[in-house]
Amino acid sequence: MSYSSIFRSRMKAKGANSYDRKMYNATRSFERWFNQSLARELVAIDNIEQYAVFQDHSQSNNKELSDDKYMITENKSNVKVGSVVNWRDSNWLVFTEEHKTIPTHKQTKVKESNHRIKWMIGDKVCNHGVGHHAYIQNQTLYTLGVSTSGHHGWIVDAKMMMYLQDNEETRNIKIGQRIFIGGAVYQIMFKDYVSRSGLINYLLEQDMINPSRDNIELEIADYYTALEDDFDDEIDGSNKEIVIRGSETAKIGSTNTFSAVVYDNGIETPEDITEWVVGDSEGVASVIGQTVKDITVRIESNFQKVGSVISIIGKTSDGAIGSKSVRIISPY
Repeated sequence: MSYSSIFRSRMKAKGANSYDRKMYNATRSFERWFNQSLARELVAIDNIEQYAVFQDHSQSNNKELSDDKYMITENKSNVKVGSVVNWRDSNWLVFTEEHKTIPTHKQTKVKESNHRIKWMIGDKVCNHGVGHHAYIQNQTLYTLGVSTSGHHGWIVDAKMMMYLQDNEETRNIKIGQRIFIGGAVYQIMFKDYVSRSGLINYLLEQDMINPSRDNIELEIADYYTALEDDFDDEIDGSNKEIVIRGSETAKIGSTNTFSAVVYDNGIETPEDITEWVVGDSEGVASVIGQTVKDITVRIESNFQKVGSVISIIGKTSDGAIGSKSVRIISPY
């Protein structure tokens, strides 16, 4: 083989053109950093062992809602939004995946699972008896935290937002189903598996514990009546449709108003919204005003929040619910 042939062969190995050669060098540079990083540790991502690098995420950027981390993996990693990561004997859920402009590796944001949820599927406990890892956040701060109940006036009514990996079992959780969280029982009001592909988020409303139905020791709701229950995806007010109007995107640093229109059998009604909830796992939105017709939120001016997703949820007095997903974008 001639010298020129050897030279061309070596150049092709590093890239046939200028872009490929720069990409090759950038990838080699990442591999050297990744293999030598002190933060590189062996983890299991969806039960597959591999190495990953973890970096701290400033809690001030998350209103100290959770101890988030950035996780960096090689491109060959199976990681995706919704993956469960076992790291240092703790389990973490992957919430966001950054789309790299120079794709030398994968970078995701993970949140530590703060609860394991169990429910009955027939006469068995879900996920072979061990339940599913969840990230749960109190949503009472984002709503009035009260609801009306008959003639008894205003009562405390805590809300929770729960995130679970999107899989066959979690998709089959029904509206109206009850689960235990931290010694209390909550009822599923709303679920969304579209706005954050790979994760399902559920809005939950506090319910009463019933010892004749619920196994308090195991923290499994409807444990004693699982074979009898037939949860339905319909709730009171199911003939109604609530349309949340407003932009599907919100720029960081902006103020946005979302309004609601209630339809009954396709006909617009003057009915009011009795509760607003902002599903906000990233701590990016602040409620600055709300009425029975609309809600106004301010988006934090922080470029690290670009790509976050919030949910605007409105509820009527008879339980009908409508929602809109809003993606946070750059102002430019």
